Amino acid sequence: MLPHFKSANIFRFFCLSLFRDKHYNVRKTLDELKRITGDSLSNFNSQFKDFLRIKHYYLDNGFENKTKRCIYHIPPMELKCVTFSRKIIGIELESEYIGFFMQLVLLSRFADIELSKNNIIEKLKMDKKTYEKYIIELKLKDLIDIHNDKLILKGEEYILETDFKHQRIPNTAELAPKFIPKFIIKHK
Repeated sequence: MLPHFKSANIFRFFCLSLFRDKHYNVRKTLDELKRITGDSLSNFNSQFKDFLRIKHYYLDNGFENKTKRCIYHIPPMELKCVTFSRKIIGIELESEYIGFFMQLVLLSRFADIELSKNNIIEKLKMDKKTYEKYIIELKLKDLIDIHNDKLILKGEEYILETDFKHQRIPNTAELAPKFIPKFIIKHK
């Protein structure tokens, strides 16, 4: 997921996942999500269509036209994942900077690389100006430190222990065996 999304989309995905139910479905409007992220989400569905199962439904509000809504199905956690605290949405930064911090945490745990400028730029496929801009903002918020040209991540209060015992509960359609009736047609 890391190289496929820009930093802001990593944070947007996290915010959406905060509202999942026990079957990993989210019934939030993009306007509700926008209030949390502070971003314009006009291309959200098209950017996430390959990673989320998005179902449309219509809500009858008593008006002539029904309101179109979406149900977003979040995929189950992967073995290589990090659980972030809800506190991370309280950081006074734009979503792209918080998403970059999340990417750095994931790289530090699973990429088997040193967190140096060149390694990060290569892994995340970003340009040097963007990298520098993100680093300055994270340093100002005391989320990172730099020592001998290597990043040192701070902000442990935003990272939780990943707990798989509360993993996704399959819905009844997924649990039920596929029943295919057998028909035998006889001729007389």
